[in-house]
Amino acid sequence: MDKVEFAALVAGMTGVSAAAVISRDGIPLQVEGMSEDVADTVAALASGMCALAKRMNEEGNGVRHVHVVLADHDMVLLPTMSGAVLVVMRPGRNDESGIDVLRTAAVAL
Repeated sequence: MDKVEFAALVAGMTGVSAAAVISRDGIPLQVEGMSEDVADTVAALASGMCALAKRMNEEGNGVRHVHVVLADHDMVLLPTMSGAVLVVMRPGRNDESGIDVLRTAAVAL
């Protein structure tokens, strides 16, 4: 997926202010709506949290998503079929609504 396609995907996600695709080893592959510094920080966080969630669920059926709730927004980390992680930031949100739609987008990556 190129930068234009990723920007269109993010624009089509209701309530999402920023998003990134992060490689398994924590490298930002695609970024939309955040600075390079923020993307690097988010990449390290997403990579580590998803690896930890996967490790804690070795005998389960995988990780569906990791939901981080912050004071004024939330961040949803969604593993993709390729092993990368789709990270989305949603301002003013702190609930689980809409995550199924995001998961569908992540599966396509």
